[in-house]
Amino acid sequence: MSEPEQHSDIELPSVSLGKYFEMHPIVFPLGALIVIGLVLSTFLFPGDQVQGFFVELRDWVGSRFGWLYVAAMTGFLIFAVMLAFGKAGQVKLGRADEQPEFSRLAWFAMLFSAGMGIGLLFWSVAEPVYHYNSTPPGLADGLDKSRIAMAVTIFHWGLHPWALYAIVGLALAYFGFNRQMPLSFRSLLHPLLGDRVWGFTGDVIDVLAIIATLIGVATSLGIGAQQVNAGFAQLFGIGIDTPTQIALIAIITAVATVSVVLGLHTGIRRLSETNMFLAGLLMILVIIGGGLMPFFGSAIENTGAYLQILPFNSFRTGAFDSEGRAWLNSWTVFYWAWWISWSPFVGMFIARVSRGRTIREFVIGVLLVPTAVGIVWLTAFGTSTLRVHNDHLDATKTYQAALADDDAQRAALINPDESLPVYPVVEQGPRGFFDLSEDGTLVGPNGGEYAPAQRDGVYIEQRTETRVTIDDGAIVRADSGDHFQPPDQNIFDGAYASAEQALTPVEYLSSDVLSDDHTERIDRLPTVLFTLIDSLFESKLLVTIAIGIATLCIVLFFVTSSDSASMVIDIIASGGNPDPPVGTRLFWAVTEGLVASALLLAGGLVALQAASITVALPFTLILILACVSLLKALRREYAEIEAREDTPVREE
Repeated sequence: MSEPEQHSDIELPSVSLGKYFEMHPIVFPLGALIVIGLVLSTFLFPGDQVQGFFVELRDWVGSRFGWLYVAAMTGFLIFAVMLAFGKAGQVKLGRADEQPEFSRLAWFAMLFSAGMGIGLLFWSVAEPVYHYNSTPPGLADGLDKSRIAMAVTIFHWGLHPWALYAIVGLALAYFGFNRQMPLSFRSLLHPLLGDRVWGFTGDVIDVLAIIATLIGVATSLGIGAQQVNAGFAQLFGIGIDTPTQIALIAIITAVATVSVVLGLHTGIRRLSETNMFLAGLLMILVIIGGGLMPFFGSAIENTGAYLQILPFNSFRTGAFDSEGRAWLNSWTVFYWAWWISWSPFVGMFIARVSRGRTIREFVIGVLLVPTAVGIVWLTAFGTSTLRVHNDHLDATKTYQAALADDDAQRAALINPDESLPVYPVVEQGPRGFFDLSEDGTLVGPNGGEYAPAQRDGVYIEQRTETRVTIDDGAIVRADSGDHFQPPDQNIFDGAYASAEQALTPVEYLSSDVLSDDHTERIDRLPTVLFTLIDSLFESKLLVTIAIGIATLCIVLFFVTSSDSASMVIDIIASGGNPDPPVGTRLFWAVTEGLVASALLLAGGLVALQAASITVALPFTLILILACVSLLKALRREYAEIEAREDTPVREE
């Protein structure tokens, strides 16, 4: 009976600077320099130029290689199922007598918190609304708008991403624990590339993993900071702005460094378990607020709708439908590339906490449990959002024939549900300088709008026909170039013309909602979650409690993502050490916070997000090769299992 090939003598070079700092001499500095260079580019070049370059690059990758992302992600799902239910499922990750390091509950909590925590909180309300308002092309037959919206959202957060994480985590765990290779991405390709992975080729693979991980996590931390800021604005009335978000990143990063110092067992584990408890409590509150019986019915229907579109969407590339291809590039291809760019982080972390489990237990646990929890979560938040909106529309239709001429009475009838939150919303167009509305109108003084004239850069005040233009940031008269001063009766005060309106979360996300002083448009994407909570409960105390729990969940997901990512990056950057020293982990934790802050300050979140999607293209090829490599490596395991099954039992 053959034994699996061992590589216990393989050690990657590392440099130690005292007992608290250890790094690979090439991977660590090269990865750090590239990340710093990408961040500095957002300052050295105009933001629009950098963002435009990466967005064009992202669109180019999507239009030409979208089929590769679709095929690869579906292939990973098929491969994961094959491994779980094949003979390889009996293989244990680690020694044959090794027991799991963590309980199942702690294991589930950690992998779920690392995998999708902030993202699910951020998109569980918003994404169903987007698909509801604009039904994805080619999916209308047999499904209503709400069902399509939920099915597509679950598709993007369901089996496919978790199959990817399962494959990456399984490959890292197998080569690291069973073959005793360094816990690094270069080890995955050893059966194909041989000892070249221990040289510069392997350094490039590991640096690519570090870049994808750090940029992906920093982008998500920036998004999380925006939502934490929105939660604090609801609770304490603080402003929603970039300086506040940078301060929040600094504070939460400091908390994350404490968790890093405490280590995996005390820090990340306890925070993950606490966060899962709070997230579960928040979900129960939302389910109760939206109706317990409707939730159960919706969960069953959403699962059925997801399974209904799963085969079709798994192989859909839009090859014969330009409209469908454009939608796929904006949504599915975007998500698949985003998950691939996150797979080094999540896969490495899952591998690190999964030692002692069989391949079958590992794949089934990573694939099915988070998917099931995701369906329940998305049903609780997404379906509740759509139900609030649909019930509101039903009420509007019910009272349509009874509308009176009186405006006040008409408004009361259109919005019969007085529990809906009321927001100041732009009604007929903004009033104020230095802004452009969606139709190209220049924001003018309170007395009137300035519409674009035939000649570029000239705007005409619609009431007085005064022609103005913008010169070096100042409003000047188009004919003379003199500084333009609005008439005294129309002095600019920065406010928008608006009306108070009761809005469902669906209407909120698609409306121009204003700040309390009516001078700024609110960024609705980070705040729509709190709008849902405000819509579900009539008790202000209960609303405050639920928003407080939601905000704390985001903070804790922020912390667990940061310290988990810093541990993973340090494992790679230190040469595969599964327990890297505290100093280097602190370095990467602080670096993540600095990168997220710099991107927010420079307005580069969109650009770097596009960059991480672009990084996913070469990494997709690496992951495909890793699957081939894993199959090749498992041949010895197959032979051992078959030999054990064919060996007759000797009778004494």
